[in-house]
Amino acid sequence: MADSLLASNLKYLRKKHSLRSTQSDMANLLGVSISTYGSYEEGRAEPKLENLQKLTSYFGISIEALLTRNCSEEGAGERVPSENTRISGTPAGPSVLTVTLDKEGKDNIEWVPVKAAAGYTAGLGDPDYIQNLPAFQIPFLDQRKKYRAFTIEGDSMLPIPSGSMIFAEYLDNWSSIKDDTACIVITRSEGIVFKKVYNYLKSQNCLLLVSSNPVYAPYIVGAADVLEIWKFAGFFTDKLLNS
Repeated sequence: MADSLLASNLKYLRKKHSLRSTQSDMANLLGVSISTYGSYEEGRAEPKLENLQKLTSYFGISIEALLTRNCSEEGAGERVPSENTRISGTPAGPSVLTVTLDKEGKDNIEWVPVKAAAGYTAGLGDPDYIQNLPAFQIPFLDQRKKYRAFTIEGDSMLPIPSGSMIFAEYLDNWSSIKDDTACIVITRSEGIVFKKVYNYLKSQNCLLLVSSNPVYAPYIVGAADVLEIWKFAGFFTDKLLNS
């Protein structure tokens, strides 16, 4: 997934830098080939998180500013303390999951509709809140796994349209998430989001969340901000998808 804002920021900052750095200088800084670095400035590829950190340290701005702001605008950059600055927070893992059962003792698939989404982060550990969610069974899903359904809004994960019901598998081992895995991520700061996840928990204690719609810039969440992660398993929509 290429990001034109990131590409234009890299080009602008390299040319603006007091050392008048060349693409060769930047490639050497990151330990990549000139063609690879060139692909970053052309918007054909993105740096890994460790290289984003090297770049932001070199240019003296934050990762958030590099990814989400137009650095050519006055005041868009933010100073970062040092080359060793990392995302704050300690390694986190999932809390105890509250579930409901049907009359036969099987796990229900609880559904978090839009009207219930706002209270989910506060209520996910509350048995009364979970008990009051709509619940059902889907026989073709793996009965050995735990699923929950979430209704999403917005166009950040096209071609899956706004209003779709996402069925997702509960993950209790976050470190095993592979890059580019679509997940429902529950965070304290933003609540329920549906994104592609890039896993930097082991090395940087954070996740990079990326939309399939390139209009939306990727962003980082610290591990301590994450409450639950659910892996995409399928979706239902009453809208006709574009071919």
